[in-house]
Amino acid sequence: MQSWSGVRKRLEQDLLCPALRGRVRYFLTHYHGAPDNYGRFALRLDGKEVVFANPYNEIHNTKISNRVKAELGENRRWWELYEDDKPRYDEIFRLADMESIERGAMELYHIRDALREYLNAPVRDALSSENAAVRMFAILDRRVGKRTLARLSGSVSRQPEWLRPIYRARFEAEGLRVGAES
Repeated sequence: MQSWSGVRKRLEQDLLCPALRGRVRYFLTHYHGAPDNYGRFALRLDGKEVVFANPYNEIHNTKISNRVKAELGENRRWWELYEDDKPRYDEIFRLADMESIERGAMELYHIRDALREYLNAPVRDALSSENAAVRMFAILDRRVGKRTLARLSGSVSRQPEWLRPIYRARFEAEGLRVGAES
């Protein structure tokens, strides 16, 4: 992946819909010297952070992972599960990650993975991704036209709560109303 400054320029200038240029800003920093080079990410809309990811969500995400593991009836310790059944281990973490993202409790790796998926997929696929963070980047994309937005207008209420303001901002910036929400 290219440098953050290159990715940020691409997101804010090349890929961002013209109606939101200057209103949407992306922020990323790494705290050098911190454990695992931790850092934080934020999407700012009109100067207000509406989405963020930081290492403090790890505690919350660990609880989600443990709950998902228990709900699936898995009682092996994490290291045993990893050694004995790596595919099941990976699936438990995939499910836990999806729940964490839906709740807006993201860590930097969630954003990094979402960016990679978004930048390497057709925008139409990114708009329908099961990963809400990927949809966040896609809904702001200039390649998403008014007809596609009109078709998506009724889906706002089905988006995670943290993602709804971003969808609404895009619709409003394009002069579109949020449709009948079901």
